[in-house]
Amino acid sequence: MVLNLKKNTPANICFIASHFPQGGAERQILELIKGLLKKEYKVTLILYQSDKIFYKEILELDIKLILNKDKTSNNIFFKWINNIVFLRKNLKNKSFEILHTYLFFNGLIVRIFAPNRFIGKIIYSIRNSYESVSKLYFVSDRLLNRFSINIYNSKKSLEQLFTKPSKSILKNNFVIYNGYDTNKFCVKEKKTNKILTIGMVGRLTFQKNQIQALRVLNKIKNETDLRFKIYLIGDNTKYEALEIKKYISKNLIEESILLEAQKEIQEYYRLFDLFLLPSLYEGCPNVLFEALLTKCLCIVSEGANSDSFIKDRINGFVYDGSDKDFEKKLNDVISLIRQKGHLDIVSNGYNYASQNFSTTQMIENYHNVYQTIR
Repeated sequence: MVLNLKKNTPANICFIASHFPQGGAERQILELIKGLLKKEYKVTLILYQSDKIFYKEILELDIKLILNKDKTSNNIFFKWINNIVFLRKNLKNKSFEILHTYLFFNGLIVRIFAPNRFIGKIIYSIRNSYESVSKLYFVSDRLLNRFSINIYNSKKSLEQLFTKPSKSILKNNFVIYNGYDTNKFCVKEKKTNKILTIGMVGRLTFQKNQIQALRVLNKIKNETDLRFKIYLIGDNTKYEALEIKKYISKNLIEESILLEAQKEIQEYYRLFDLFLLPSLYEGCPNVLFEALLTKCLCIVSEGANSDSFIKDRINGFVYDGSDKDFEKKLNDVISLIRQKGHLDIVSNGYNYASQNFSTTQMIENYHNVYQTIR
């Protein structure tokens, strides 16, 4: 990527989303905005569907907020007409130089309804892999690709859309990994636990596959003298969580602590000896790098290890997705922890995350992209 030094000045950027709930994508956008403000960018955030913001920290930042507070209609059709009119009206602001949106639905809406002057000046961040979306979003992303600069948080996502991307495709399609506040998650010394403490962080859904980890841990419990405590932290209100709750109640009620999402999540990572990520698929999972930065020993499924972030037995452990291999890796890890033979692997994981996935690096990469399209 060639940087035009004549344009190496802060831009006026407008971030666009339907709403701003609790989520990994929203946390990443918050960190990006904070970094851009330090570079003296002017930042606006438009929420074209809602005025609700989960991360209250954003209200304290020196940015302009444009929130859709109109609740006049309960009719879905008229409500969405209002949302689109609200968005179009605010995008007529001639001071905006670049639009930045994220997630599949927002990417579709913004590229269709943004004024023509923003063609080629829309940054669209794809935060998830394409297994999680409908055919409509997949096809629309292919058709609308040339109208935006498309940023993927994993190589896997880019290659799902374009199996073998050509040089012309790569001119407006880039991979920028998520970034993390290393100071926030860094821990000099782990807390000592009397029994093995295991963590899983993420909403309780079929995709996150926590049920497999519980099933395997229950088998190990019944066949050995292992004592452990499991923390499951994340949204557990959806119907998909019922199976997990029933399994815990029947098999692991004494071993399990079920918590809603926690704002100070780093304090919980610091409790974990072992972090499990058994997801069926992931892009660039926030929870994995947060766990690595807090010096957890990590076991991940192949589906969750999209870009080979974890090298087996080097900076963590990878299993093939089956119960059998998961059980084998868990037993290997438990033996290592008992013998304190896991410390080099934990150190490798921390070094890998801190050297390659900092917020500073992510912000600089986005800054470079912004400068090339002004």
